[in-house]
Amino acid sequence: MKRLCLLLLIFSSTLYCRDIYPSMEFRASGIVSDFTIYDGKLYVGTDRGVVDVFDIKSAKLLYQIPLDPVRNERSKIVPARILSVDSKDGVLLILSIGENGFRDLWIYKSFVLKKVVGVNRKLFAKEARFSDRGEAVVGTFGSRVARYSIEEGYEAYNIKASQSSMGDMVVVEGGKRVLFSDEAGEIFLIDAKSGRVLKRIYSKHLDKIHHLAYSKGVLISGGHDRRVGVYLKSSKPYYIRTSLPVFCVAITPDAKTGLFTSGDDQAIQLFDIKSRKMTDRLVGHTSMVNQIKFMDDKRVLSSERGPKVLLWRIP
Repeated sequence: MKRLCLLLLIFSSTLYCRDIYPSMEFRASGIVSDFTIYDGKLYVGTDRGVVDVFDIKSAKLLYQIPLDPVRNERSKIVPARILSVDSKDGVLLILSIGENGFRDLWIYKSFVLKKVVGVNRKLFAKEARFSDRGEAVVGTFGSRVARYSIEEGYEAYNIKASQSSMGDMVVVEGGKRVLFSDEAGEIFLIDAKSGRVLKRIYSKHLDKIHHLAYSKGVLISGGHDRRVGVYLKSSKPYYIRTSLPVFCVAITPDAKTGLFTSGDDQAIQLFDIKSRKMTDRLVGHTSMVNQIKFMDDKRVLSSERGPKVLLWRIP
Protein backbone atom coordinates (compact mmCIF):
# COMPACT_ATOMS: atom_id res chain seq x y z
CA MET A 1 0.00 0.00 0.00
CA LYS A 2 2.83 2.38 0.89
CA ARG A 3 4.56 1.58 -2.42
CA LEU A 4 1.33 2.32 -4.31
CA CYS A 5 0.94 5.67 -2.54
CA LEU A 6 4.54 6.55 -3.34
CA LEU A 7 4.05 5.72 -7.02
CA LEU A 8 0.87 7.81 -7.14
CA LEU A 9 2.72 10.72 -5.50
CA ILE A 10 5.56 10.54 -8.03
CA PHE A 11 3.11 10.25 -10.93
CA SER A 12 1.03 13.20 -9.74
CA SER A 13 4.13 15.37 -9.29
CA THR A 14 5.14 14.81 -12.93
CA LEU A 15 1.70 15.98 -14.04
CA TYR A 16 1.71 19.06 -11.82
CA CYS A 17 1.72 22.33 -13.76
CA ARG A 18 2.58 25.54 -12.01
CA ASP A 19 0.94 28.94 -12.06
CA ILE A 20 3.77 31.41 -12.62
CA TYR A 21 3.31 35.01 -11.45
CA PRO A 22 5.01 38.08 -12.97
CA SER A 23 8.34 39.23 -11.57
CA MET A 24 7.92 42.84 -12.73
CA GLU A 25 5.17 45.22 -13.83
CA PHE A 26 5.37 48.25 -16.12
CA ARG A 27 2.55 50.78 -15.79
CA ALA A 28 1.87 52.69 -19.04
CA SER A 29 0.17 56.07 -19.44
CA GLY A 30 -2.86 54.56 -21.22
CA ILE A 31 -4.29 51.39 -22.71
CA VAL A 32 -1.45 49.42 -24.31
CA SER A 33 -1.80 48.57 -28.01
CA ASP A 34 1.67 47.22 -28.76
CA PHE A 35 5.24 47.23 -27.47
CA THR A 36 8.76 46.53 -28.69
CA ILE A 37 12.10 45.84 -27.02
CA TYR A 38 15.46 47.29 -27.99
CA ASP A 39 18.79 47.83 -26.19
CA GLY A 40 17.46 47.23 -22.70
CA LYS A 41 14.47 49.51 -23.18
CA LEU A 42 10.77 48.78 -23.47
CA TYR A 43 8.79 51.00 -25.87
CA VAL A 44 5.04 50.90 -25.14
CA GLY A 45 2.47 52.41 -27.53
CA THR A 46 -0.80 53.59 -25.96
CA ASP A 47 -4.22 54.94 -26.86
CA ARG A 48 -3.18 58.30 -25.37
CA GLY A 49 -0.95 59.07 -28.33
CA VAL A 50 2.21 58.48 -26.31
CA VAL A 51 5.04 55.94 -26.47
CA ASP A 52 6.28 55.28 -22.93
CA VAL A 53 9.95 54.29 -22.74
CA PHE A 54 10.98 52.15 -19.74
CA ASP A 55 14.26 50.77 -18.48
CA ILE A 56 13.64 47.02 -18.37
CA LYS A 57 15.95 46.31 -15.41
CA SER A 58 14.34 48.84 -13.07
CA ALA A 59 10.87 49.26 -14.65
CA LYS A 60 11.52 53.02 -14.38
CA LEU A 61 9.87 55.33 -16.92
CA LEU A 62 12.76 57.06 -18.71
CA TYR A 63 10.90 59.40 -21.05
CA GLN A 64 7.88 59.66 -23.37
CA ILE A 65 7.43 60.18 -27.11
CA PRO A 66 4.22 62.20 -27.60
CA LEU A 67 2.38 62.51 -30.92
CA ASP A 68 0.41 65.63 -31.77
CA PRO A 69 -3.37 65.39 -31.12
CA VAL A 70 -5.55 64.95 -34.21
CA ARG A 71 -9.04 65.88 -35.35
CA ASN A 72 -11.46 62.95 -35.67
CA GLU A 73 -14.48 62.47 -37.93
CA ARG A 74 -16.59 64.67 -35.60
CA SER A 75 -14.01 67.49 -35.75
CA LYS A 76 -13.06 66.85 -32.13
CA ILE A 77 -9.43 67.06 -31.03
CA VAL A 78 -8.37 63.68 -29.63
CA PRO A 79 -5.09 61.86 -28.86
CA ALA A 80 -3.43 60.15 -31.85
CA ARG A 81 -4.10 56.57 -30.77
CA ILE A 82 -1.10 54.32 -31.47
CA LEU A 83 -1.82 51.01 -33.21
CA SER A 84 1.64 49.41 -33.43
CA VAL A 85 5.31 50.02 -32.64
CA ASP A 86 8.40 48.24 -33.95
CA SER A 87 12.16 48.74 -33.64
CA LYS A 88 15.24 48.01 -35.71
CA ASP A 89 18.83 49.21 -35.26
CA GLY A 90 17.86 52.01 -32.91
CA VAL A 91 14.98 53.29 -35.07
CA LEU A 92 11.37 53.19 -33.86
CA LEU A 93 8.46 52.68 -36.29
CA ILE A 94 5.10 54.03 -35.05
CA LEU A 95 1.68 53.61 -36.67
CA SER A 96 -1.08 55.89 -35.35
CA ILE A 97 -4.60 57.05 -36.17
CA GLY A 98 -4.43 60.48 -37.82
CA GLU A 99 -6.95 63.04 -39.08
CA ASN A 100 -10.42 61.66 -39.89
CA GLY A 101 -9.40 58.12 -39.02
CA PHE A 102 -6.70 57.75 -41.67
CA ARG A 103 -3.26 56.51 -40.60
CA ASP A 104 0.06 58.24 -39.97
CA LEU A 105 3.38 56.41 -40.11
CA TRP A 106 6.24 57.82 -38.02
CA ILE A 107 9.96 57.25 -37.55
CA TYR A 108 11.68 58.10 -34.27
CA LYS A 109 15.46 58.26 -34.57
CA SER A 110 18.07 60.01 -32.42
CA PHE A 111 15.27 61.64 -30.38
CA VAL A 112 13.71 63.16 -33.51
CA LEU A 113 10.15 62.27 -34.59
CA LYS A 114 9.44 62.35 -38.34
CA LYS A 115 6.22 61.60 -40.23
CA VAL A 116 6.89 59.24 -43.16
CA VAL A 117 3.35 58.65 -44.46
CA GLY A 118 0.48 61.04 -43.80
CA VAL A 119 -3.29 60.94 -44.08
CA ASN A 120 -3.10 62.04 -47.72
CA ARG A 121 -2.38 58.37 -48.56
CA LYS A 122 -5.76 57.49 -47.00
CA LEU A 123 -4.44 54.31 -45.41
CA PHE A 124 -6.59 52.21 -43.09
CA ALA A 125 -3.59 50.26 -41.80
CA LYS A 126 -3.79 47.86 -38.88
CA GLU A 127 -0.08 47.43 -38.17
CA ALA A 128 3.38 48.26 -39.51
CA ARG A 129 6.64 46.31 -39.16
CA PHE A 130 10.24 46.68 -40.32
CA SER A 131 11.48 44.56 -43.22
CA ASP A 132 15.03 43.22 -43.45
CA ARG A 133 15.92 46.28 -45.56
CA GLY A 134 14.77 48.67 -42.84
CA GLU A 135 11.65 49.68 -44.74
CA ALA A 136 8.09 49.72 -43.42
CA VAL A 137 5.74 46.86 -44.35
CA VAL A 138 2.14 47.83 -43.65
CA GLY A 139 -0.96 45.61 -43.45
CA THR A 140 -4.43 47.15 -43.87
CA PHE A 141 -7.90 46.10 -42.73
CA GLY A 142 -8.74 45.56 -46.40
CA SER A 143 -5.99 42.92 -46.61
CA ARG A 144 -3.61 45.04 -48.61
CA VAL A 145 0.14 44.83 -47.95
CA ALA A 146 2.31 47.84 -48.82
CA ARG A 147 5.98 48.71 -48.42
CA TYR A 148 7.26 52.25 -47.79
CA SER A 149 10.70 53.82 -47.65
CA ILE A 150 11.31 55.34 -44.22
CA GLU A 151 13.34 58.15 -45.77
CA GLU A 152 10.95 59.67 -48.35
CA GLY A 153 7.78 57.68 -47.73
CA TYR A 154 7.97 56.28 -51.27
CA GLU A 155 5.50 53.44 -51.88
CA ALA A 156 7.32 50.48 -53.44
CA TYR A 157 4.18 48.34 -53.82
CA ASN A 158 0.61 48.03 -52.62
CA ILE A 159 -0.93 44.61 -53.27
CA LYS A 160 -4.13 42.77 -52.36
CA ALA A 161 -3.11 39.72 -50.31
CA SER A 162 -6.57 38.30 -49.63
CA GLN A 163 -10.25 38.80 -50.39
CA SER A 164 -11.10 38.77 -46.66
CA SER A 165 -10.31 41.30 -43.95
CA MET A 166 -6.90 41.14 -42.30
CA GLY A 167 -6.39 39.17 -39.11
CA ASP A 168 -2.70 39.55 -38.25
CA MET A 169 0.68 40.13 -39.86
CA VAL A 170 4.15 39.11 -38.69
CA VAL A 171 7.54 39.49 -40.38
CA VAL A 172 9.74 36.37 -40.35
CA GLU A 173 13.15 35.17 -41.57
CA GLY A 174 14.78 38.37 -40.42
CA GLY A 175 12.18 40.50 -42.17
CA LYS A 176 12.54 38.88 -45.60
CA ARG A 177 9.08 37.29 -45.52
CA VAL A 178 5.66 38.27 -44.19
CA LEU A 179 3.05 35.91 -42.77
CA PHE A 180 -0.46 37.28 -43.22
CA SER A 181 -3.77 35.90 -41.91
CA ASP A 182 -7.38 36.84 -42.62
CA GLU A 183 -10.91 36.45 -41.27
CA ALA A 184 -11.57 33.46 -43.53
CA GLY A 185 -8.95 31.42 -41.68
CA GLU A 186 -6.31 31.62 -44.42
CA ILE A 187 -2.56 32.18 -43.99
CA PHE A 188 -0.33 33.56 -46.76
CA LEU A 189 3.45 33.80 -47.06
CA ILE A 190 4.52 37.02 -48.81
CA ASP A 191 7.90 38.22 -50.06
CA ALA A 192 8.63 41.47 -48.18
CA LYS A 193 10.76 42.92 -50.98
CA SER A 194 8.38 42.45 -53.91
CA GLY A 195 5.01 41.91 -52.25
CA ARG A 196 4.53 38.71 -54.20
CA VAL A 197 2.39 36.02 -52.52
CA LEU A 198 4.70 33.00 -52.38
CA LYS A 199 2.23 30.42 -51.09
CA ARG A 200 -0.93 29.74 -49.16
CA ILE A 201 -0.32 27.78 -45.98
CA TYR A 202 -2.78 25.00 -45.19
CA SER A 203 -4.71 26.32 -42.21
CA LYS A 204 -6.28 24.43 -39.30
CA HIS A 205 -8.88 27.16 -38.78
CA LEU A 206 -12.53 27.52 -39.74
CA ASP A 207 -12.88 31.21 -38.84
CA LYS A 208 -10.87 34.41 -38.40
CA ILE A 209 -7.23 34.04 -37.36
CA HIS A 210 -6.57 36.71 -34.75
CA HIS A 211 -2.87 36.25 -34.11
CA LEU A 212 0.30 34.64 -35.49
CA ALA A 213 3.70 33.74 -34.00
CA TYR A 214 6.76 32.23 -35.70
CA SER A 215 10.22 30.95 -34.79
CA LYS A 216 12.71 28.60 -36.49
CA GLY A 217 10.25 27.18 -38.99
CA VAL A 218 7.40 26.69 -36.50
CA LEU A 219 4.21 28.73 -36.92
CA ILE A 220 1.44 29.09 -34.33
CA SER A 221 -1.96 30.66 -35.00
CA GLY A 222 -4.85 31.60 -32.73
CA GLY A 223 -8.38 31.77 -34.07
CA HIS A 224 -11.93 32.82 -33.32
CA ASP A 225 -12.93 29.18 -33.81
CA ARG A 226 -11.33 28.30 -30.44
CA ARG A 227 -8.34 26.64 -32.01
CA VAL A 228 -4.59 27.00 -31.75
CA GLY A 229 -2.97 25.86 -35.00
CA VAL A 230 0.59 24.51 -34.97
CA TYR A 231 2.54 24.12 -38.24
CA LEU A 232 5.92 22.37 -38.35
CA LYS A 233 8.37 21.68 -41.15
CA SER A 234 9.10 18.09 -40.17
CA SER A 235 5.60 16.80 -39.34
CA LYS A 236 1.93 17.30 -40.04
CA PRO A 237 0.17 20.39 -38.64
CA TYR A 238 -2.21 19.94 -35.74
CA TYR A 239 -4.52 22.06 -33.61
CA ILE A 240 -5.44 22.38 -29.95
CA ARG A 241 -9.05 22.95 -28.93
CA THR A 242 -9.71 25.75 -26.42
CA SER A 243 -12.72 26.89 -24.43
CA LEU A 244 -12.79 30.44 -25.85
CA PRO A 245 -11.56 32.30 -28.95
CA VAL A 246 -7.78 32.69 -28.98
CA PHE A 247 -6.73 36.32 -29.41
CA CYS A 248 -3.01 36.01 -28.69
CA VAL A 249 -0.28 33.39 -29.25
CA ALA A 250 3.50 33.27 -28.93
CA ILE A 251 6.44 30.89 -29.29
CA THR A 252 9.79 30.69 -27.52
CA PRO A 253 12.86 31.64 -29.59
CA ASP A 254 14.02 28.00 -29.53
CA ALA A 255 10.60 26.96 -30.99
CA LYS A 256 10.07 24.32 -28.30
CA THR A 257 7.25 25.92 -26.30
CA GLY A 258 4.05 27.55 -27.50
CA LEU A 259 1.83 29.99 -25.61
CA PHE A 260 -1.78 31.04 -26.01
CA THR A 261 -4.41 32.91 -24.04
CA SER A 262 -6.67 30.48 -22.25
CA GLY A 263 -10.05 30.91 -20.57
CA ASP A 264 -11.75 33.95 -19.11
CA ASP A 265 -9.20 34.36 -16.29
CA GLN A 266 -6.73 35.98 -18.75
CA ALA A 267 -4.10 33.28 -18.06
CA ILE A 268 -1.46 32.45 -20.68
CA GLN A 269 -1.13 28.70 -21.23
CA LEU A 270 2.21 27.11 -22.12
CA PHE A 271 2.46 23.83 -24.03
CA ASP A 272 5.18 21.57 -25.38
CA ILE A 273 5.11 21.84 -29.17
CA LYS A 274 6.48 18.34 -29.77
CA SER A 275 4.37 16.38 -27.24
CA ARG A 276 1.36 18.75 -27.33
CA LYS A 277 1.11 18.58 -23.53
CA MET A 278 -0.09 21.58 -21.51
CA THR A 279 2.50 22.75 -18.97
CA ASP A 280 2.69 25.92 -16.85
CA ARG A 281 0.45 28.99 -16.91
CA LEU A 282 1.34 32.68 -16.65
CA VAL A 283 -1.17 34.26 -14.26
CA GLY A 284 -1.54 37.95 -13.43
CA HIS A 285 -3.39 39.79 -16.20
CA THR A 286 -6.76 41.35 -15.43
CA SER A 287 -7.76 42.36 -18.98
CA MET A 288 -7.54 40.62 -22.34
CA VAL A 289 -3.95 39.88 -23.39
CA ASN A 290 -3.07 41.47 -26.75
CA GLN A 291 0.71 40.96 -27.15
CA ILE A 292 3.27 38.38 -25.99
CA LYS A 293 6.95 38.86 -26.92
CA PHE A 294 10.12 37.11 -25.78
CA MET A 295 13.36 38.75 -24.71
CA ASP A 296 15.02 35.30 -24.68
CA ASP A 297 14.01 31.68 -23.96
CA LYS A 298 13.41 32.40 -20.27
CA ARG A 299 12.05 35.97 -20.17
CA VAL A 300 8.78 37.01 -21.74
CA LEU A 301 6.78 40.24 -21.75
CA SER A 302 3.02 40.44 -22.25
CA SER A 303 0.56 43.33 -22.42
CA GLU A 304 -3.17 43.66 -21.94
CA ARG A 305 -5.96 46.01 -23.01
CA GLY A 306 -5.19 48.11 -19.99
CA PRO A 307 -2.12 49.98 -18.73
CA LYS A 308 -0.06 46.91 -17.71
CA VAL A 309 2.91 45.18 -19.30
CA LEU A 310 4.15 42.21 -17.27
CA LEU A 311 7.56 40.53 -17.24
CA TRP A 312 7.70 36.79 -16.56
CA ARG A 313 10.61 34.46 -15.88
CA ILE A 314 9.93 30.93 -17.13
CA PRO A 315 11.83 28.27 -15.14
